[in-house]
Amino acid sequence: MKNNPDRQEFILVFRTNINRKKDVKSLSPLLDGCSEIIRWNIDLSDCDNVLRIEATHPNHEPVIHLVTKAGYNCEELTD
Repeated sequence: MKNNPDRQEFILVFRTNINRKKDVKSLSPLLDGCSEIIRWNIDLSDCDNVLRIEATHPNHEPVIHLVTKAGYNCEELTD
């Protein structure tokens, strides 16, 4: 887990079609390998299969690109 007290963190939330543990496992290397992602999790019990990311920036597009490139649907969830 990357930890830097001076770095600002942003919470990014997405609706996905990631609905199985094997999908999470296949996506793990991509998300873990992204230096801008501090922590992430996917709520498989939520109807939107919510991907929650703590990131070093507020930009949703790189995450959407990464997840869709892996073959999954991903869209920003807003309030």
